[in-house]
Amino acid sequence: MQLSIFSIQEHVTCKKPLDKGTFMAAAQFVMALNFADEFELLNLSMLNIQTGMAKKGGLVFVRNGKLKMHPEIYDHLALISISSICAGSVYIHGRDKIAAEIVNLPYSDGILNLAGAEEDYMAFKRLCSPVSRFFLLHTKKVQWSVILSVFRFFMMHGIWDVINFVAERLRQADVDVLACAQLLESMQEQEWYTGFNQSIQDFHASRYPLSKVVLTSELPEMA
Repeated sequence: MQLSIFSIQEHVTCKKPLDKGTFMAAAQFVMALNFADEFELLNLSMLNIQTGMAKKGGLVFVRNGKLKMHPEIYDHLALISISSICAGSVYIHGRDKIAAEIVNLPYSDGILNLAGAEEDYMAFKRLCSPVSRFFLLHTKKVQWSVILSVFRFFMMHGIWDVINFVAERLRQADVDVLACAQLLESMQEQEWYTGFNQSIQDFHASRYPLSKVVLTSELPEMA
């Protein structure tokens, strides 16, 4: 992947918007920190979600291709993939509405804001398929389990504040692409990092090891 990184030669007022695409990218990074042992997080940039323009930006990360793929890895990837769309929904609807809606499954068609992220949603559904086959579950059940898990993570105390912190770093940066190591270092300097790290551990413990019981524990019967 070729990166275009440039330096601003003189002091200027930051004109980058703190928009939906910025929060979507920030959410991908924060969600991916749950799986930092599995993936190498490389860089992050704002997501361009304008209609009619080529999509670019977001989180760039890699995994050792020699390692075996298994259901939990696909689940990790699905969580990261849909986290941008879920964050866009929180940005549009607000945390209070999302917190009220996530207890009512299946969701109304409007709760997931797919504007500019239709390809991401299709990729998310493909990532859920290996999990559904492995556990012999209806694909929709796996998809809603992942979506609910992401929303639950965002509703955890302090998590949205961390996403906001990363979004602000993206907006204020004088380069298009930020190194994930640099972002993480700035996070570790904050007073809230210890609590955030504990929240990550709690989230991980609530979902793994992945099982049919975990995937269906909060879901109603679906046709």
